[in-house]
Amino acid sequence: MKFLSRLSRLTEPQSCALCHARALGGICGGCMADLLKTATPPERVCPQCGGAGDGVTICGACQKKPPPFDLLWSSCAYAPPVSGILHEFKHLRRLELRRPLACLMAALPPPWLRHEAVDGILAVPLSRERQMERGFNQCTELARLIAPFFRLPVLPENTVFRRPSPPQSTLAYRERLKNAKGLFEVRGDVKKRNLLLIDDVATTNATLAELARMLRRAGAERVFCWTLAQAKMQRP
Repeated sequence: MKFLSRLSRLTEPQSCALCHARALGGICGGCMADLLKTATPPERVCPQCGGAGDGVTICGACQKKPPPFDLLWSSCAYAPPVSGILHEFKHLRRLELRRPLACLMAALPPPWLRHEAVDGILAVPLSRERQMERGFNQCTELARLIAPFFRLPVLPENTVFRRPSPPQSTLAYRERLKNAKGLFEVRGDVKKRNLLLIDDVATTNATLAELARMLRRAGAERVFCWTLAQAKMQRP
């Protein structure tokens, strides 16, 4: 009886995470169209760090102190309804939402992606402890679904090892910068490769910067970053 109960839940039409209408992919077509309206305007961001800019010129902060990565793009802002859907995906284990989120990213790709020679995609890794606790790596799930859209291979999960540390989301700005140092160890071959990092949310960019720094130190040629969303965090 328990098996039949589980089977019936799996075969029932799924509901949209926003309007609760029937939706096989977790988001109905109407709500997906609304989500596309949350797109980041390319002409309002710095192409290198993803912060405020004109879409063409590198911002003053990047000119003064360039980040370890070459370019960063966030498809939309970390605000409702995207933030709520991402929360349900990550923390409530609604894995059916990975596909609409990946489709949202694929529909709002980096404006520079088609011009750059990317060799492969690398999902930002979780520590072994965090992945066991959550049951999956949300970045890996997104990366695997995005890759076919752009005919790019996904690097193995063991390419980079991530040490256990407090979650970045629980820390203040300066603590995040300090917490990210020494977080990663590159164990796979990345020499002379142009890599595209996939993450769910960019906040201070500390995690992406540290990972890019380690990849460069291991011989990577260029490092690009693409996140689903960007959350602004005020410096103290």
